[in-house]
Amino acid sequence: MPTYDNTYSRVVAWLKIILPLLALAILSTLFMVARTIDPAKNIPYADVDIEELTREQRIGNPDYSGITADGAAIRLKARQAKPDPDTADRILGSGIDATIDLPDGRSFDVTSLDMVLDNVARIARLSGDVTVISSREVRLRTREMELALETTRLTSDTETTVTGAGFDLTAGGFAMVGDGSEKTPYRVVFKDGVKLIYDPEGSEGP
Repeated sequence: MPTYDNTYSRVVAWLKIILPLLALAILSTLFMVARTIDPAKNIPYADVDIEELTREQRIGNPDYSGITADGAAIRLKARQAKPDPDTADRILGSGIDATIDLPDGRSFDVTSLDMVLDNVARIARLSGDVTVISSREVRLRTREMELALETTRLTSDTETTVTGAGFDLTAGGFAMVGDGSEKTPYRVVFKDGVKLIYDPEGSEGP
């Protein structure tokens, strides 16, 4: 029995020496293999013009959300945006998509080609084929439109066309304003040469 104990003790003693040496050899082998790898061939990279990106400071897919004073929810998204190089506190955007959800359940989808966001005035000036589609399937189109961000207000001083079930309307401009009254919380006013064509047969009713 003492012989067995001595043999066991010697084996344990040798393992304490051999195992650390074996682990060190394995690690050394791994580092040697790693040094043979060309990092330039294994690290993925994007073909980006860093100087142009730094100079233009573009932002991809910016997203703005807010609640107006009268309780409407506004979400404004752009495909691309960048600071205005000529005017501080202004953002230039393109590929604009916006949604306006009114407290009474109505909603509007707004699209345009371009936008100037004035952070001081809290107004988004949309331009280029501005289209507004209501949840009641009424479509409004104009060249330019201002969208207020702190109160519900959409205004335009450019030619405007509106089409819906049974009617076509043209005007020189319009304004949709939240006036806060219970009976008429929102007013829509058309101006400058308003022309309305109404077809009762094409109307599906309110």
